[in-house]
Amino acid sequence: MKYQEKLVDAMAQLDEENVMKYIQLMLTSGFSHEAIRKYLTEGSEEVGSYFANGEYFIADLIVSGMIYQHALSLLVPPLESGNPKPVGRAVIGVVEGDIHDIGKDIVVSLLRSERFEVIDLGIDVKPQRFVYALRNYHPDIILLSGLLTASTVSVIRTMKELNAEARRKETSIYIGGQCASKQLCSQTGADGWGYDTIFTVDFCKKAIEKHAKNK
Repeated sequence: MKYQEKLVDAMAQLDEENVMKYIQLMLTSGFSHEAIRKYLTEGSEEVGSYFANGEYFIADLIVSGMIYQHALSLLVPPLESGNPKPVGRAVIGVVEGDIHDIGKDIVVSLLRSERFEVIDLGIDVKPQRFVYALRNYHPDIILLSGLLTASTVSVIRTMKELNAEARRKETSIYIGGQCASKQLCSQTGADGWGYDTIFTVDFCKKAIEKHAKNK
């Protein structure tokens, strides 16, 4: 079995020791950080599948997020000197009624490694706080995060208030986490959705490119 396959399997099995071992071996073997993050994400997606099938529980998802975040610390490049200008501004928060922030924290780390300015609103964020952030921080992107199925209600309420704001047209909104779905995205008028942290970062990059073209 190749290193990348072993990494995916170790991540899926929540085997932190081997996750770290195979990352180090892959780095030594010349794998790029981006490639390793891709295989880490594949493993975490398998964890999500086990959860959906009832084989894993919320506690397992939390452990998976902690392992992912620890692994990510080996892959975040050092900050460049001279404080380069951020490529864009993102606001992120876990919606009201939800306190699961592992996925959010991973996305925050990834976005900052890509030179985004990230305003982290934390957990259990009321719709009004997202609206305040939209009005006062003028973000390019707002990311709503939720793990619990019940979080869909909070996403719907939050999107309703954000959609009523004048600045909404200038801001891309993304729904992430286990509560996200194509149906919820369509129902609320969000611009994107997904479970995959790497896909989330790609969405943010493309949103910045789109905003730049429209200016």
